[in-house]
Amino acid sequence: MGGQRYAPFGGEELERYAQTLSRLVLAARLNKWFPDPFSAAERLRLLAPSCRRGVYPGVYFDRVSGLPSFKDVLSVQADWDLAGDFIREQEARLAAGRALTPKVQAKLAYYRELVKVCLSPVTSLELSLRRVFPERRAAAYRVVFDRFDMGEGVFARYTLLLEQSDEAYGSRLLERSGDYSQQTNAFRATMEKVAQDESEILFLVLGRREGVKLEEVTRGRIGPFWSPWAPPPDGWFPPDPRECFALHCPLDSASVTWESSVDEDPFSRFFKDFLSSESRPLVEEAAKQLGYKVHKERKFACTPAAAAAVQVKLREAGTRNMVYTL
Repeated sequence: MGGQRYAPFGGEELERYAQTLSRLVLAARLNKWFPDPFSAAERLRLLAPSCRRGVYPGVYFDRVSGLPSFKDVLSVQADWDLAGDFIREQEARLAAGRALTPKVQAKLAYYRELVKVCLSPVTSLELSLRRVFPERRAAAYRVVFDRFDMGEGVFARYTLLLEQSDEAYGSRLLERSGDYSQQTNAFRATMEKVAQDESEILFLVLGRREGVKLEEVTRGRIGPFWSPWAPPPDGWFPPDPRECFALHCPLDSASVTWESSVDEDPFSRFFKDFLSSESRPLVEEAAKQLGYKVHKERKFACTPAAAAAVQVKLREAGTRNMVYTL
């Protein structure tokens, strides 16, 4: 594989990888702060050669995150969008007595597998109105932004709880008419640009926006994924890693409801800890003004062969983490 981030991956290894990863996503018991686990699990399962029937030779494997490349994740969505029309066209050909080539037969079988499942979009931005405050001429909203983070190579969901003043005409991110609301182009552009890192950074950026008051920003991720082909740091798997797989599901939140900041993630640090001595006081002062604290945690879903070694390392790290097994 050399030093390249992405490498081709296929055959029996891909079959085992895709099926195991799909099962671990469902085993992780993800809540609403994470991307839809059913859709993610199906999208990953459908990369297996037994599902794709030779239509694709394999996938490109991300050695950094351990997940498939964004291009491969998106290809399942694109095929799913086209599957219904393709099936109808080919069934009409068969009904007319026209034979299908082996290649088209394989594609038809793959597309029939696709239409058995329901996939949510890889990228989506949804807005819901939580409450209207007529006396203050303001409204509270819930925003859910799903995306595949190409920098980290993982599935991510950002959930925002915020309040916006109706008077914020020039800088309005969200529009409301009675009980109906919609996003502005400015808000979509802002989320695409800023929602690429941890929740605290998004809180700092949007919290300074005129007419906007943030209550909470939460980021949930599916990935990275450790496997025999993307192994963990030393000690996190036993000496024989052939049956070892471990899926990370980290969660970080910046919220005005937390009384103190807590870090239970052995692979993460607070944002301020990355800053220089000159920058750190500025961020600490901004956090004080905005009134938020930060919580970080991480759960794992593992195969039985990996679970014991992972739990030992977590005890050494001194963090409290859930570890689920198949």
